[in-house]
Amino acid sequence: MTTTSRSSGLLMAGFLATGIVIHVGGPAAAETPDRLGAAEFAQAPADATRRFDITSQPLAEALKAFGRQSGWQFSYPAGLTKGLRSQPVSGDLPPAAALRILLGGTGVSWQSTGPGTVALAKPGEGADAMVLGPITVEGQGESAWGPVEGYRATRSATATKTDTPISETPASIQVVPRQIIKDQGAQNLKDVYENVSGVVQAGNTLNAQSEVLPFIRGFESSVLRRNGLRATNVGTVDLVNVERVEVLKGPASILYGAIEPGGMLNVVTKRPQATAAYDIDAEAGSYDHYRTTADLTGPLTADGSLLYRANLAYTDEGSFRDGMHLDRVTAAPTLLWTPREGTEVLFELGYTREKQPYDTGVPIGFNGEQLVSDSTSFNLASLDGRDIRDYSASYQLSHDFSDAVTLRHQLSFHRAHAENESLRPRNVIGTVGAEVIRLRYQNEDRTDDEVQAVADLQSKFNTAGIDHTLLFGSEFSWEISDFLRFRENTSNVAISDNPVINYTPPSSQPKQSIRAHNRRLSFYGQNQMSMLEDGRLKVLVGGRFDFVKGESETDGVKARAVHASDFTFRVGSLYQLSDAYSVYASAAQSFEPQGNSVLDVNDNPLAPETGEQLEIGVKAETPDKRFSATASVFYLKKENVGVVDSAHQDATGDIRYIPGVSQKAEGFELDLSGTPIAGVNLIGSYSYTQSQTLDNPEDTSQIGQRLGNVPVHKARLWASYDFPKDTALGGLSLGGGVRYVSDNRTQFDTAYILDSYWVADLGAKYTWRSMTLNLNVYNLFDKHFYERASNQAIVHPGEPLTVLGRLSMTF
Repeated sequence: MTTTSRSSGLLMAGFLATGIVIHVGGPAAAETPDRLGAAEFAQAPADATRRFDITSQPLAEALKAFGRQSGWQFSYPAGLTKGLRSQPVSGDLPPAAALRILLGGTGVSWQSTGPGTVALAKPGEGADAMVLGPITVEGQGESAWGPVEGYRATRSATATKTDTPISETPASIQVVPRQIIKDQGAQNLKDVYENVSGVVQAGNTLNAQSEVLPFIRGFESSVLRRNGLRATNVGTVDLVNVERVEVLKGPASILYGAIEPGGMLNVVTKRPQATAAYDIDAEAGSYDHYRTTADLTGPLTADGSLLYRANLAYTDEGSFRDGMHLDRVTAAPTLLWTPREGTEVLFELGYTREKQPYDTGVPIGFNGEQLVSDSTSFNLASLDGRDIRDYSASYQLSHDFSDAVTLRHQLSFHRAHAENESLRPRNVIGTVGAEVIRLRYQNEDRTDDEVQAVADLQSKFNTAGIDHTLLFGSEFSWEISDFLRFRENTSNVAISDNPVINYTPPSSQPKQSIRAHNRRLSFYGQNQMSMLEDGRLKVLVGGRFDFVKGESETDGVKARAVHASDFTFRVGSLYQLSDAYSVYASAAQSFEPQGNSVLDVNDNPLAPETGEQLEIGVKAETPDKRFSATASVFYLKKENVGVVDSAHQDATGDIRYIPGVSQKAEGFELDLSGTPIAGVNLIGSYSYTQSQTLDNPEDTSQIGQRLGNVPVHKARLWASYDFPKDTALGGLSLGGGVRYVSDNRTQFDTAYILDSYWVADLGAKYTWRSMTLNLNVYNLFDKHFYERASNQAIVHPGEPLTVLGRLSMTF
């Protein structure tokens, strides 16, 4: 039995003596439209000027957007908004003035019923009409699980499992909302998470279109979360039903168990809406890219207690790489049932079918030089590539026993079945000018099943003037993987733009049978405390016990079972210096078993990997809360790391690992997002990361060496400008951005360095009535660069100049 035990004497480092100054030149106060009379203003809830950006759309949806941007709530009789469309509202206005513009031409009047609450009616209808079965628009603002207005999210549950303002969370949590995904024309998760500092795509991925797991703060993320639940061995994530993508920096084991210390990626999916809406998108672009999506939502019952949403997508695209082609179908239906106030049940189904060849990139020379054109492939077009079928089903229950006590329960099932056939590069041999590549044929059938159950009980109370949000939870998961695998080495192939690969797969392929079975059980607790005057001091403490058992067998022969357990903790505090500035500090631990397929040269499984992090930072936001920044410094250490032992492989070519390696990553990160001035939307990030091997008992030459796939500098900036709606260019939005990555080492063979690169992108959008036309240009100057690499034989070129157009229609 392998049990890890660590001291919890890790001390917090103190607060960072730094600050960020955000200066916004305020526009002159907007004049009140003449049609707003003094009497109506006297009835309006008192509120300061707010910034509005609401397009013409169905009135019910416009009222939701108005509620999120103003904080107001509405009530109105059922059917009042049917068939009505709002007027567009843009600029800095008092909410009362903005509401009058929004309702212009609809025949709907309004009346204040209290601070921040408004009743709507048709002319001649009085208050009585509004109390008979009113519909209430939840306009109290954004939630941690819902849509985001614009580029900046204000709330998240990823860091705490509770609906908490990001500005009050003592951790670095970054959110990329749906609007950014659309404006940038993102095609996969990589396009989305690279907006965040310290996050890069893993170097060992074989298909840029679908492989999703990144490196975060210097370490590869081992699992993706979808709505907080594990999505292990996911082959692809289609963005059609993605509402927001969240990145939690640093160890997250106290809430999510076995996970890498660098951070976690959580995908929040779209939820059904109470107002019927139908969105259809059609895309076309370079390299025979075609994509069609549909997003349908609305009520299924007259009382709105049962809502639905259906997201559908079909993608058919080629590539600048020879022989590469993606064919993918995705369907994601969802039901939301609210049987009573305070209780809701969300049901989700997912299906994806994806077919494409393996893309193993290109080899580079012994001096890192380019040997072949970026389009060259060393795979065989006659091979089937990979065929993935991904199925998922889940339910989420949320029940309020009272205003203070809430139960949340999640249950999910996930199955991924993949049939893979490919030639995969192993390494490059030969001499300078006469390089050859070694290939291996692999044919594999793989099925992964996972069942997961999570239960959380949340309680809010006050003791001695301290507000508490207490969370207790448990998590259980059962995972089984079955492999049938045949592989053999082929003859070496001379490296050229037109490689001659004389290989025919054998007709008889006796397959090795492998089964792996993992079970995880955990219990955790967390307390969020708010104290001092106005709750300016936030304190977070939490701990978790994990118990993991792993078993495997090969061709019916069982390997030694692996048992691991650990206690991890997290502490953090945040102090709000003012309404604009906060400082925070935190310390956290991580724990991740490596599984009994990760073996040393003596076929012994490796001990679990553990991690510890110290972080201090500052958060800032503008007075209108529409633009924010987070800056942080961190020190992260990972121990018991298993690294590939290139000197030892078994007879079938299985990789062996060096145990007991220690690594570290430390650095500075800055993230910006929001609307700094009227009409300008911005997201930007910069990270400086120093990483190295601290100890390697088998290869001391690696001590002090930089880690693979961890660039020292990474930066990205994207900004767009929306022209005012009441001008000749109203409806037009122009955007652009720059991406920069400094020189980088290949992930597994760190002797090879990829050059730094920067690329520029452009975007434009025009909205007219219910139609929007988007145009995106990537790598504007058609720069050649290598984006990532596994080793010398597997190096992935970045995409050349690419153009994408999209037409969206809303009904």
